[in-house]
Amino acid sequence: MQSTKLQARGTIRLEGTVIVQVGQPMLLTAMRAEDLGRHKKVDVYDAATKTGYQRTAQTARVNSAAKYYGDKGGRMPNPLLVNIREEDFSKLTIVINGDQEGFDRARTSRSDWIGVGYIEIPDDQPVWVYDGQHRADGLGVVLTDYSGFEDFPVPLSINLGLTEVEEMTEFYEVNTNAKSVRTDLAWSLLKSMADQDPELAERLELEGQDWITRGLAVVEELEALDGVWEGRIQAPNEKGKRSDRLTIPQAGFVRSLRPLLDMPLMTKAEPAKIAQLLNAYWGGIAQVLPDPFDDKNNPKDFAIQKGQGTIALHRNLPQVIEVVRAQGRSLADPNAYAEVMKDLPKLTGEIITDDGPAPVSGADFWFSGPRGAASQFSGDAGRKRLAVHIRAHIPRPAEGLNF
Repeated sequence: MQSTKLQARGTIRLEGTVIVQVGQPMLLTAMRAEDLGRHKKVDVYDAATKTGYQRTAQTARVNSAAKYYGDKGGRMPNPLLVNIREEDFSKLTIVINGDQEGFDRARTSRSDWIGVGYIEIPDDQPVWVYDGQHRADGLGVVLTDYSGFEDFPVPLSINLGLTEVEEMTEFYEVNTNAKSVRTDLAWSLLKSMADQDPELAERLELEGQDWITRGLAVVEELEALDGVWEGRIQAPNEKGKRSDRLTIPQAGFVRSLRPLLDMPLMTKAEPAKIAQLLNAYWGGIAQVLPDPFDDKNNPKDFAIQKGQGTIALHRNLPQVIEVVRAQGRSLADPNAYAEVMKDLPKLTGEIITDDGPAPVSGADFWFSGPRGAASQFSGDAGRKRLAVHIRAHIPRPAEGLNF
């Protein structure tokens, strides 16, 4: 760190309160709106590359923030939470006014300290916004659409030198404890952190929450297989379209796997093996009930791969697995599951037509909306009832045992 009091050319000086919390330095300061616009970055999650961690900014919220600051003269009392990442830390000039020794001691001993000082950041230095992106983007709109806003002071709480994973962790903690964040994105973030932090992975296992990260790993493997789930699971930040064939959000699918992942047989199984089992199970279902999975049909027209069907069928998968094992057959064989699920087309319900109540079964049972009976099983209670109805058409494990 340098100690010169002269501001280097091509830099921005930010003065304020410097604090150290458990060895981590931070600066509480403010930055001109124009300067923030040049330096801010947001690490948005990319479904294709599985990089980044933040949700895509919502245009309505950005425009609302811009209107608040630009039209209503609104203030920003709460600071944006930002980070200058570890790889850029060496480019910083950090100057402590007074107790330099206390600052250094707190950092090396991972203790606490309060003082004053400033940092100087180069013009090409990114400042990563991990909380407050809608306000930050709203300021960008104001800078474009309104004059005289360049000097608006934006409060900042700047972490100095967090790694990308630590920044991600801060985002996760802020958004899960302080306000809601979409479950699928939060879970993807949790998996990314656990993949890079063995201690976090161990803690999740001890707390019984590792099914989330294991389930996400299974989904990744399942989507890579040639089967009925290819192109059906909606990734975080992936916008649905009428023309797509997405049937269920990633978080909903992962949650549906809980009964399978909690089986003693599966607790230490490799995600790729579990994905192969799932692929075979659904391949067997497609054999006995082909219409909903036919490429000529739109899978959105059927509830079997939506929440109702997926959750109910996965609730029964542990029993199906035990039947297949009792018969001495392979858990990766679609034909074995087809044999166990052969009575699934007999599942019958009732719909209301112009001529009154009418029974439906087979593929018709699974039609979405009022044309089918499956959609009547809404909510968690409804899905449990549907699972019970399906179970009535599945053999019990003891029926396959030979004595």
